[in-house]
Amino acid sequence: MNSPEPNRLTQTRGKYAAKYGHEIDDWSALFLSETQEHFLSLETRVGKSIAAIDRAALELKGRKRHLQFQDRWQALFYGLGVSAPFSIAGIVVSVLFYVLIRHGQQYVERQRILEQYPDAPAYRLIMQHGKIIKHDGVLYLQLVPLPKNGEVQIGRHYLYDSQARRVLVPLGSQ
Repeated sequence: MNSPEPNRLTQTRGKYAAKYGHEIDDWSALFLSETQEHFLSLETRVGKSIAAIDRAALELKGRKRHLQFQDRWQALFYGLGVSAPFSIAGIVVSVLFYVLIRHGQQYVERQRILEQYPDAPAYRLIMQHGKIIKHDGVLYLQLVPLPKNGEVQIGRHYLYDSQARRVLVPLGSQ
């Protein structure tokens, strides 16, 4: 606290005695003087803030544009012209996110299958050239016996090993 000069304290004591009819001590006068000083400082800052707010409000009023339309259709097309680009951009971004997430999930699923079945890449040619048929609600890979002379077509031919009683399906050479 700044120590106010004695006549300021005397003035404060005198104002208080004149207003309320009681004498106060020096400490009370000092406290009232300091409070009044802080109040005046606060009052000037609030005044400056109010003035700044008023200037900003006037500036905003000056920036406001008033639009008048001849009919409802003109107002509708103006509104569409303002909001349509943002709406279209939002829809495109949403579709892109959906596609990316979907493909990401498919990629994760395929990676899981490849990790679970390490021989899966060897079946690639059979998947490309093979013919799948549906018979009685069951899916079958249709193969025909290997011709006596001709080239083996992966995904189309099989070879029957009668000694081992097994069917050999060519997958390609490594």
